[in-house]
Amino acid sequence: MKYFKDLVKEQEAEVSSLKKIIDSINNEKIVPNKKILGALLTGSVARGDARKGPFGIMIDVSVVVKNKTDISLEEVFGKDEEPHIPFHCVHVKDDIWIAVKIIEEKDLWKIRSEGESTIFAMNESIILNDKKGILKKWKDEYFVITAEQAKERAKNQYYRFCYVTGDYRFEKWSYREAWVQCAQNFNEANECYCSFLYCINSMFIPRKDWLTYLTYEMEIKPEKHEEYMNAMYSSVLSKESLSGKFQVYEEIRSWMEAIIT
Repeated sequence: MKYFKDLVKEQEAEVSSLKKIIDSINNEKIVPNKKILGALLTGSVARGDARKGPFGIMIDVSVVVKNKTDISLEEVFGKDEEPHIPFHCVHVKDDIWIAVKIIEEKDLWKIRSEGESTIFAMNESIILNDKKGILKKWKDEYFVITAEQAKERAKNQYYRFCYVTGDYRFEKWSYREAWVQCAQNFNEANECYCSFLYCINSMFIPRKDWLTYLTYEMEIKPEKHEEYMNAMYSSVLSKESLSGKFQVYEEIRSWMEAIIT
């Protein structure tokens, strides 16, 4: 498996090329517009792992305005060429597109009330321009997780993990030979474990298609993390397999408890 840091290094040249394209668009279309307070580069180009696949690539941009009615994205960027996608999509060249989202300034300050995956995505954004210093203040102040908050957030994941992997719950469903239900409970436990790692490492929790990938490079994790992950995500539906997983969850539960106490 390619780790995230390796992928970023591998994609460095391609990402640099894509950033030059968006810098040009920023200078030509965003900076001159007095109604736009600032702009953020988000998504894979901001993260540094962007790559053009068989269907091309979208460069994700968010523009910040006082009110959404202040600007017309069509006037600024051109006609929306992919109306079935929930952002304003414009073809740039070859197989490269931009996807533009509008954010009202007042919604910046509500970011911590959004879902974890939204906070994660905006936290990894890069400021393209910031005409009044709003975005710098936002980035500096609104994504801080204190040590106390990290532990409290992790506890919530720990409690849920304990609930779905507890002796009573496993015995109940295994007695009924409901192996699919056991697997479902364990799938939820897997997500709780990964989410626990994000929380205890003072990170926000990404959407599920990123949930496991970044855990391998975290500072705080069990020494047997990779072994645990392989065991938890094995997909054999049998009493023997699920009983083996149950033993793994008991080990993980002990590790989690030691971390938060």
